Amino acid sequence: MSRPRKLPAAAAAAAADSAAAGALPDTQVCSQTLALEDFITFRLGALSNALQTQVTRHYIAPASPVGLTEWRLMGQIQRHGELHASALSRLSLMDKAQISRALQPLIDRGWVLRRADPQHARRHLLQLSDAGQALFDEVLSRARPYQAALLNALTADERAMLDRILDKLGRASQALDRGLDA
Repeated sequence: MSRPRKLPAAAAAAAADSAAAGALPDTQVCSQTLALEDFITFRLGALSNALQTQVTRHYIAPASPVGLTEWRLMGQIQRHGELHASALSRLSLMDKAQISRALQPLIDRGWVLRRADPQHARRHLLQLSDAGQALFDEVLSRARPYQAALLNALTADERAMLDRILDKLGRASQALDRGLDA
């Protein structure tokens, strides 16, 4: 008979946080019998893939030849203003090689401008061009009704609960990651 594995400190802390928030011990999930289709990463990943396919098909593809990754990078640049690839990598949770590959078509089309960083000789600053801003605005105007329709499938209370759940899962994920890195 195998001994139960001890939870990492971060997982134990996340479980304690859950208990403090009102989750009863008998409602906790057993890690030994959890089915793949019940993995939160599996379910969220499947939903994310379905939504990303719809996003690309319905409001990015009709407006431009770029994909979802490129559009997201444009969104980060639009939101944060001029920034360098390292900052874009942190914000988008993509590695620098992915950033470089995704940025090149945007630069080639003139939608993202790249200039030498006067503060750092080996770095470049990125910003949207006027044409890039116009394209981003067009796609965003197509995206807003779709996103609103998704959110309107939930009541105001459900939207607030979803925000709290996503925030809580984000904190638990960070705590678990720190615990696994230790």
